[in-house]
Amino acid sequence: MFIRKKSVLLFLVTAMFIFSACQAAAVEGEEAVEDKELITFADTQWQSLWINNAIAMYIVEHGYGYPTESVTVTTAVMQQSLVDDEVDVIMEVWWSNIEEWWDTERQSGTIVELGEIFESSAQGFYVPRYVIEGDEERGIEPMAPDLTSVDDLPKYKDLFADPEDPEKGLITSCVTGWNCAEVIRIKTYAYGLDETFNIVEPGSSGALDAGIAGPYKKGEPVVSYYWEPTWLLGVYDMVLLEEPEYTDECWAEITEISAAGVVDDSLAGTVPSEAGCSFENIGIPKAVSAGMADRNPDLVEFLDTMFIGTDNLNKISAYMTENEAEVEEAAIWYFENYEDQWRSWLSEDVAEKVATALASE
Repeated sequence: MFIRKKSVLLFLVTAMFIFSACQAAAVEGEEAVEDKELITFADTQWQSLWINNAIAMYIVEHGYGYPTESVTVTTAVMQQSLVDDEVDVIMEVWWSNIEEWWDTERQSGTIVELGEIFESSAQGFYVPRYVIEGDEERGIEPMAPDLTSVDDLPKYKDLFADPEDPEKGLITSCVTGWNCAEVIRIKTYAYGLDETFNIVEPGSSGALDAGIAGPYKKGEPVVSYYWEPTWLLGVYDMVLLEEPEYTDECWAEITEISAAGVVDDSLAGTVPSEAGCSFENIGIPKAVSAGMADRNPDLVEFLDTMFIGTDNLNKISAYMTENEAEVEEAAIWYFENYEDQWRSWLSEDVAEKVATALASE
């Protein structure tokens, strides 16, 4: 009888010990997750970046167990924050627009370049195709049948008239705070377009989109900066106007002028024609702060490998817009439709964690 009681007591003590150990392990596990640093992604406010951020953040959270957040910043703030290790990740570096900074900081080791997120990009001055060719289905006659390049724009200043200054045409440029806004201004001065056109810089990517989509739906003329991959160029038929061919020498001129100080109308008449050329069609890489790379090699390995591609991003962007989906919904749609691709970036155990999370969505 004594032995039986002792056995029961021993069993209870052992069980309590095991329970306490498991509870402690669980708490340690929770603390381990909670102790993982917050990974911040820069949001410089355009759609393909939102998509890339959403996909990467989902994997970082559910596959690797790190908390994440997206931080809205201008390009200039992103540059400084990445160098200062206050922002961890930028998923799209349009480095040709910020080439001097890109080269300097990579060489100094304050940022680390990672692999491309997509392989092909284009940006410049776009007009709707119906402006040049008309649109029989919509009953639109050609408005500027010989408009092919930026050199042709001055003779169509009245077609693209500025409502607030009808003596000049209106070019919609990059979003205020984006470095390409300075590049567009420099190029318009180099082309002499400032003599016949005013430039307006929207306050957000949404305003830029609306400045094209609104006239397009009405069949009206508009000339605007834009880029791809984007939903807008997947949905609307736009034509990229020709510019002089890109050269390193031309881009060095643009970079020097931009770095010299404020880019505004005080430069009119002073920018040489050599500073006028097309954007370089480049692959777009990712980057992380040097501190992030040192602290989180597991995440850096994944981010370096992550590649979606231009065509796929156009499709995801179109899905998001046509279905009025939130970016998180578009990311889930991507995971569901491109499983082979995203699994190829991950180890099997990480991929299974992501798959488990997706199954509960």
